[in-house]
Amino acid sequence: MNKNIPAALAKRQEFQRQQTVNKVLHAIEYMSSQGMDVCVSNLAHLTGLSRSVFAKPHVRAVIDDYYQAYEEAMLEEKKKAEKEAKKNDRLKSKDERIKRLMEENDALKEECALLRSRLFLLMQRQQE
Repeated sequence: MNKNIPAALAKRQEFQRQQTVNKVLHAIEYMSSQGMDVCVSNLAHLTGLSRSVFAKPHVRAVIDDYYQAYEEAMLEEKKKAEKEAKKNDRLKSKDERIKRLMEENDALKEECALLRSRLFLLMQRQQE
C-alpha cells in the first residue's frame, strides 16, 4: 500500500476490492451450481466487471483458488473412481475363483461317487 495516499482513500479502495472479490466469489458459486463453465468471459458477463479486473492480483487469487480447489476435487473423484474400479476387479476375480472352485468341487464329488461305486463293486466281488 502506498503511504502517500490518505487513509480514507485507502479504506475506500480496500472496500472496493472486497466488493469485487465478493462479486467474483458469488458468480463462481452460482456458475458452479448451474453447471456453467467458470471462465473469465462468463465471469465478466455475469458480474458486469471488465476483463481487465480479472487480471488484478486480488481477483486472480480468487480465481486461482477456485481452480486449485476444482482440480483437487477432480483428483479426489478420479482416485475414488479408481478405488471403486479396483474393488470391482477384486470382486470379479473372487467371484470367478469361487465359480472355479465350485466347479472343481462338483467334479471331485462326482469322482468320489464313482470311486465309491467302484469300491462297492470290488467289495461285492471279493465277498463272492
